Amino acid sequence: MSMTSPLTITLFWILGGGGLPGILLMWGKIYRRGLKNLIMRTLALLFINIFLLIAIGLSFNKSQGFYADWSDLFGSGVNYESKIVNYSELIPPKVLKSAVRAKNGYYIVHEVIKGKYSGVSNKVLLLLPPSAVKSLEINQPLNPKKYAFTEFLTGFPAEPEMWLKILNLHEIAQTFNVNNPGRELIGIIPQVNIQGNVDLECMNISKKYLSAETWLAQDVKHYATTRLGLNDEKLGLAGVSTGGWCAAMLAIKHPDLYSGAVSIAGYYRPALPRTDPQEIQDAMNIKYDLGPLEERLTETIPIYLMASKGDKYSFRETQRYLSKSHPHLAINYHEIQHGAHNFHVWRNQIEPGLSWLFSQSRSSIN
Repeated sequence: MSMTSPLTITLFWILGGGGLPGILLMWGKIYRRGLKNLIMRTLALLFINIFLLIAIGLSFNKSQGFYADWSDLFGSGVNYESKIVNYSELIPPKVLKSAVRAKNGYYIVHEVIKGKYSGVSNKVLLLLPPSAVKSLEINQPLNPKKYAFTEFLTGFPAEPEMWLKILNLHEIAQTFNVNNPGRELIGIIPQVNIQGNVDLECMNISKKYLSAETWLAQDVKHYATTRLGLNDEKLGLAGVSTGGWCAAMLAIKHPDLYSGAVSIAGYYRPALPRTDPQEIQDAMNIKYDLGPLEERLTETIPIYLMASKGDKYSFRETQRYLSKSHPHLAINYHEIQHGAHNFHVWRNQIEPGLSWLFSQSRSSIN
């Protein structure tokens, strides 16, 4: 049974939520003196509480979009090979007809692709306004002057759907459209966590791991170019938490692909798990040190940073980053006084960052 299916979640709620009051009601009838009976009753209560905790965990996971399936949770990742689509052309009308509609009219397209450069097979979501769908339905490439093409990156762990279910990206897009007359937001939302519960930090670590950077940069740009009819237009980037680090790093490392980045509650150096070998951590700290990467830039990259004083790790890392010189970046830093590391804090901070980014990079994107 699927980890996120209603049947699975309901079953565990019945076993846990229903079992606990049931055994309490029957306690007088099942009670017997003796060690054996005591052990049986203790085990029954233990298993019921385990089922109850699993039910709570599964429900929370479904609402927050952390893991897609059991294989995702236990590290192997979902096998998407059988679901891969051919994306050698504009999105066909058949795919658009099967898209999910948000309440405000935006279309949500789900596709599984195999990256041309990384070989990674995983999912990408597209958030499209009705005007874009009308153009695609008649096989017309999208006009870059009318749209703000943006790649959105999650934290770890998380699924791409988090941007829609939790952060309400379709509503953020509507606000952006109102605040930026003549331009509508288009979201490209790839799977960031392509290797199950292995935190790759959006980097190409070694041959032992999937190439996350290549997937998120070259592959997603190639997909957007093909599916939406782009030419040399650059994408904007936006990310939360780990996705904030990814957005800043990718924008600085790939100025040929991206116009700039919005980093919400991010950090600005790799944060691999402490359980990873020290030699890997040291190598990635050197390879992805933003200082040398910034020095290679030949153009100014706009970066919007947001940090909350209540988010200790992100705030400390942001202050550390801002204390350095960044002559090749145009940084807009927004600081809020309260709020920890959570979706409620981030949600209202995304649209101002996007509006600023596209006001800075309009000429680059056009």
